[in-house]
Amino acid sequence: MKRVGSVSWIVGTASALLAASVFAGGCGSAARSTFENDGADGGARGSGDEPGAPGFDRTGDSRGHNGTTGQDPLSNTCATGSAEARRLPVYLQFVIDGSRSMDGYDPDLEGYIPGAREQDPQQANRMTGKKWIAVRGALNAFLDDLAAKKDASMAVGLYLFSSTRPKSQADVDVPIAFVDRTHAEALKARLAPPVFPNLATPLCESLSEQLRILTSYAPVGPVRTGGKYVMIAMTDGVPSTDFGNADQTKCLSSAKSARTGPRPVSTFAVGVGDENAPTKNYDEAFMRDLAEAGGTTAPGCNPKWGDRDHSGKPCHFQITPGNKTADQIKSDFLAAINAIRDSVGSCDFPLIKPEGSGEVDVTNVNVVVASGGKDRTVTQDAANGWVYDDAVKPTKVLLRGDACAEVKANPATTIKIVLGCKTVTNITK
Repeated sequence: MKRVGSVSWIVGTASALLAASVFAGGCGSAARSTFENDGADGGARGSGDEPGAPGFDRTGDSRGHNGTTGQDPLSNTCATGSAEARRLPVYLQFVIDGSRSMDGYDPDLEGYIPGAREQDPQQANRMTGKKWIAVRGALNAFLDDLAAKKDASMAVGLYLFSSTRPKSQADVDVPIAFVDRTHAEALKARLAPPVFPNLATPLCESLSEQLRILTSYAPVGPVRTGGKYVMIAMTDGVPSTDFGNADQTKCLSSAKSARTGPRPVSTFAVGVGDENAPTKNYDEAFMRDLAEAGGTTAPGCNPKWGDRDHSGKPCHFQITPGNKTADQIKSDFLAAINAIRDSVGSCDFPLIKPEGSGEVDVTNVNVVVASGGKDRTVTQDAANGWVYDDAVKPTKVLLRGDACAEVKANPATTIKIVLGCKTVTNITK
């Protein structure tokens, strides 16, 4: 079955979040659990045992959310300790296809494909491939959003292979860094006119060298250490060299080795092309295999998706331009990037063993969201609150539904784990 003008993306790839040390034990005696101790990089700001100590907030009234006076986690009258848990950063490297096919060129035709180009919005009097306009525009929008939010939980770099201004695959192109306005403009400039698609598709060499560069990245403030390494490989063609077709197994081997290396890398594959095109022009089965090698296959995807089997959903990010405009393809590509951004920034907050105690009363733990100068206790609720990863021996607090969306929407939002007050819950025991 032909899938024209579609985009599919992956959800649910897990990533770690920075854990915080929590001080002092709970009030009750029932249902205790030992939380895992962890030497993860900090960002934790714990409180002392006394109400009103640093780390506590006094927003909210003294009437308990669960109907008991003095049992409101925000009132500090019952809380014995709290700490802030921060999201672990993500170090993200884009590897972008700048080959001539991105400009709508077909070597078999020895010319441009009819309808594959549009007036370039950034270059007067130039027709440019719709795929290139779309990718450039989507990346610009993504980078502008990061810069506007001042999101220090993500550092971004970029390598553009081929193009009218090629660089060696072994070179740093635009280095990975915190995306402030200056860095966003540097990343955007790498794709801006007079840079246009040109030459071949050295994806395998690019992946191998850029994975090395990614894993050698040393975070500089405000980006914290201990983060997750992620690569997004985007191509509209088939890996090649200056002398012909490339050995695709080398691409897959690089991604698989990086996935299990000392600094594991998750490699996402984004394919932009017609899945019914000849494999010499676009090989969706290879993109599927690259996602598998990189450890980012979509849950529930068809493991045989590609070639002649297009049933179910693809295992990689598949963007099919069809007859879409550049602006429509841009929307698809931006949705894919944001889906990756969402999936690598999960809502799982590890729980760390409190100092001075090996046990915590799991019925006296609360989660507080701090945003916009206000604190809000999040109900223990599997739909729109939080749950433990394991009800008997929990090691993580997992935000769900609206609570998770709130944290992801605003990078400045923080999570506090508060001990000592009876858990505010909608879960029936």
